Amino acid sequence: MPTEIEIWDLYWSAGLATGIYFAGLAFLIWVSFRAANMVGGTDNMIGKAAVTVFCLTIDWNMLVNNGFFEWIQNSTGGVFVAMQEQGTTLSAGAQTIIANSQPGLEFNLMPDLVGGLFLAAVVVMQMTSIWMKK
Repeated sequence: MPTEIEIWDLYWSAGLATGIYFAGLAFLIWVSFRAANMVGGTDNMIGKAAVTVFCLTIDWNMLVNNGFFEWIQNSTGGVFVAMQEQGTTLSAGAQTIIANSQPGLEFNLMPDLVGGLFLAAVVVMQMTSIWMKK
């Protein structure tokens, strides 16, 4: 069984990776808004279709990144639960992870309420910028 510090190290490494990926996706969302505004005022259907696909792929990757971080959180909680069941004394931080996650829950793409509202708002703003008349 790994030590608690090893689990924390893996947790923070994975969190850093998803954070960097999120930063890249945030930049691409900004690019997608710029592209949506560029084609929104034109009659170029090929351009509108291409920008729509571009926007939706970025939105999909944002959803996947959110799912990965939630899965990392839940998996870390699951490992801490297993360590606790084997008699390991855990820190207050590990207890907090257990209390604020769903240990052992499998990977899923269903965002929480705030994440879902954010992503829905992004999609609506992108699509209305592309397809609605100005």
